[in-house]
Amino acid sequence: MERIDLFDRDGHPLGRTRDKHAPRVPGEYGLHAIIILKTEDSPLPGKGEGQYILQQRSLKARFYAGKWDVTGGGVHAGETPVQAAVREAAEELSLTLSPECLQPFHHYRVTWDDGSGLLITVFACRVHVPEAGIRFDPYEVNDVRIVPFHTFYEHVMDHNDEAFGDALRRIEQTV
Repeated sequence: MERIDLFDRDGHPLGRTRDKHAPRVPGEYGLHAIIILKTEDSPLPGKGEGQYILQQRSLKARFYAGKWDVTGGGVHAGETPVQAAVREAAEELSLTLSPECLQPFHHYRVTWDDGSGLLITVFACRVHVPEAGIRFDPYEVNDVRIVPFHTFYEHVMDHNDEAFGDALRRIEQTV
């Protein structure tokens, strides 16, 4: 059973946890980490278009089933967003990330109709793609592709806002 720490909408800890799948309560927010994975062999910023890891969510996923998306997931109780980012990359894509490589680029809040939500941190890093390719968890991921930034951006932006798009463009220009 996965547990999550609870926060108010401004990120202050509420001092309690709950089961990840328990009914949500208005005013309770969990933490979520997203990792934008740019391949280490991408050109340096300003020297050409970067290459990014894009994953297709499981066709059985609760949210965005079958969508091409970024890597990420919920922050477990007692975990930091950086620790969650490292864990999610390992769980979903069998990639080993160093916490030091993760650069935070964007923070935002999602509030759902029921008054609960998520506090999301978007990280970016360059990652080594194994010669044999990326081994992914078929329970969470249906497929993985390495695509140029413009393709990555197009897929990810079909369900994100302009502020998220600004963060993606900053990542492409600086990572």
